[in-house]
This record gives sequence, C-alpha cells and structure tokens, in this order.
Amino acid sequence: MSAVQSANSILQQILSQGISQAEVYLSSSKTRKIDVLDQKVEAIEEIRDCGCAIRVIKDQKLGFAYSADYDETVMAEMLSQAIKNAEHSTADENHCFPEKIKASPEKELALYDPEIERTPIDKKIDCALSMEKAAYAADRRVKKTEKVSYSDSESEVWISNSNGVEINYKLNYCGGFADIIAVEGEEMESGFGMSYHKKYAALIPEEVGKEATRRATELLGGKPIPSQKIPILLDPLVGTQLLQVLSTILSAEAVQKGKSLFAGKIGKAIAANALTLIDNGRLPDGLASEPFDAEGTPTQETKLIEKGILNNYFFNAYTARKGQTRSTGNATRSSFKSAPAIGPTNLFFSPGAQSPQSLLGSVKQGLYITRVMGLHTANPISGDFSLGAAGSMIEKGEKTYPVRGVTIAGNLIDLLKAIEGIGNDLRFFASLGSPTLLISGITISGE
Repeated sequence: MSAVQSANSILQQILSQGISQAEVYLSSSKTRKIDVLDQKVEAIEEIRDCGCAIRVIKDQKLGFAYSADYDETVMAEMLSQAIKNAEHSTADENHCFPEKIKASPEKELALYDPEIERTPIDKKIDCALSMEKAAYAADRRVKKTEKVSYSDSESEVWISNSNGVEINYKLNYCGGFADIIAVEGEEMESGFGMSYHKKYAALIPEEVGKEATRRATELLGGKPIPSQKIPILLDPLVGTQLLQVLSTILSAEAVQKGKSLFAGKIGKAIAANALTLIDNGRLPDGLASEPFDAEGTPTQETKLIEKGILNNYFFNAYTARKGQTRSTGNATRSSFKSAPAIGPTNLFFSPGAQSPQSLLGSVKQGLYITRVMGLHTANPISGDFSLGAAGSMIEKGEKTYPVRGVTIAGNLIDLLKAIEGIGNDLRFFASLGSPTLLISGITISGE
C-alpha cells in the first residue's frame, strides 16, 4: 500500500470511529551532508525520517498525536491518544481543517530536480572541497576552517482530511555552507558564505568559499567610531535578519494574542513608501516554494506591506477563522512530530531600481553594516531594539576602513519609515531575501 493510500486508509479508519473531523499527515525525508576539513572528507551523514501525525476535532476540542510507524495497531493507539488529548484540551469554536481548494499544478513550481539525486557522491565531495579550496585561495589570511559542507535534502508529503483535502507532493534542494577564520597579527575574524538552490546546476561552490573569506577579511582591523547620527546601508544578509524579526511580528497568532507591534495597524503606514514586503509560497525556484502549506491550503503570493502600508498578516486555518478572514497558506511544520504553526514561505523585500553602487555613492558619510548581533532580542510588542553592529565606514561614497564595536538602538517602525533607498540586488539567504537598504539618520553609539 502506497503512502497516499495509507493516508486515505488511516483517515477512513478514524472517521469510522465516529470522529467527524480529522486530518492525516504523512511525511518522508532524506538529508545528506558532507563535511570537509583541510581538503579531506571529515564526515558523510545521511538522515532519514518518516512518520505520521493525526489531528482530530471532537466537541470543538483539538487533539494531536504522532508516530514514526503507521501500521494498524499503532494507528489505533495513536487515534486513542489523539482523542484523549482532545478531551483534555480547551473547547474552541475556531478549531478547523482547511476546505478543499483547487491549486495550480505542482509541475509549474519545478519543485524537484532529479539531477540532485543522480549526481554521484564523488562529485558532491568535490563540491565541498572546492568551497574550502576557494576560501583559502581568496586571501592568504585565511588560516582555519570552522565548517565547510555540501548538503542536499528531499522530502515528500501526503495530507488527507475530512473536508476532502487529498494532496501529495515531492521536493528537494541542495546547497553549500562555509565558515572560516581569517587571522592578521593577533586579531581573528570569522566569516561565512552560503548558497542553497532548487537546481543542482545553480550551485557554484567556489562562490561560497570566496564569500566566506570576504566576510571575514573585511572586518580585520575594525575599530569603533565616535557616536553620531549618520545614514546606514544594510547588506542584504542583514536585511534578511531584519526579516526574521518581522516574520514573527507579522504572525496572526502574535497579533491575536496582543504580542505584536503591528496589531491594529492594518491599512496604516508602518514603513517608507518605497518598501514592499512579499511572502510568496509559489515563487519560481524559491527554496520554500510548495503547492500547499502544512495543512493543505494552497500557497499564494501575499503582499504584507505594500508601499509602506500594512496589508496583511500570516494566517493558517485556525487564525483565519478566528480573524474572520481566509488563510494565506502559511501553516508550517518542522516535521510530522509537530502540529502546524505559522511562518513565512519565501519572504522578501521587493527590490528597487538603484544599484548598490549607486546607493553607496549617494552617501557622503555613513556606515555600511555587514553584521549585527542581538537583532532577535528586539521587543515584538514595542518594537524597541538595541544591537551590536560591524561593517565599513563610508566616506565620499566609498567604503574606507572597517568598523566594529558600535551599537545601534531605536524602534522597528522608525527604522522601516527611515528607509530612503532600496537596491536592485535582491538576494536570498535560504528562504529570506533582501536587497541593499539605505536608511537615513540612524544614531550610532561608539567610542
């Protein structure tokens, strides 16, 4: 019996027990990682994971249970556990499962590249070795490898529920990561490069190593600058770290619990007119692109912020019913062992028209920030933040000397409203993407 037949069979068994609302979620995954050190293979690891999860709604109470096995005996025990868990939960009229909605064909998303699986292990090892070799070749100051690895992953998902949802899709991706140490005198700096893709042919391992070296060496010799109020340029990597914070605040669950800075601000200006923030679960070649979310709702493009105006939040089925709206297809699961949560798919700031060189050239004196520390500690309710930063001083439109040991403090909405330039260099780091951002009048606390 195939997994999809199993999903339907398990669902029918559940419904035959007098449960009218139920969901079956099956998943299977395989992840391979190749670590290298000093031009030798350090480890090859392959992890396989598969299992089943069920959710039931009884008397408006939700129960969840899972197992790595799904034969008939285990299923009976799992159903019993889910019902028990439901009985001990709180009744809530908003508990629900998605209705069946037609989605665009999976093939339009190009979710699976057979070349990733077909490529021999020796070539994947060479890929990892090339990353490390390129890092050392890029600058003589690179002295140590912290971690260099090639990885790929493939997974398949089946979902069936009592509302007629019956879906199955398969996807994969591959990528590389390099973390190295550069040394000059008594000073050391780390730097990393990363690149993940839906197609094997898109991965250029040498670029990963070179980027790691650049990020490490550009901060060697860094020093604090006097406290001042100046423009800042955010490197695309730092822009994606900002997105990590925003993704939490934009969750409908956080909003409905009163734990979001953006609660009650739909239709209001929360950012500069130039800024548009998009979540697109159907983005071509997007690392997080899938035809359906983790509950079976079709994914979509959602403009969360459009020209500075807050348009929407991330919704799953539960928060959508509670908010009397429709799901945005943002239910997520880390594995079959967890119930659906809410999160972004491919989340990115829409690129502007200016090149990063043009943005840099427009700054007479400012700071180009390539690294921040502590952005995750930003208060999600007030939006206040204080974080360490490092990068390069900008003088007369050019990067001059490295800077570190400075602090930036402020408020997220004030920061978003101060964006006055957006680059055309949109870059994704995994499933988060940002171009270079120019932000005016930021107070830097230094020496």
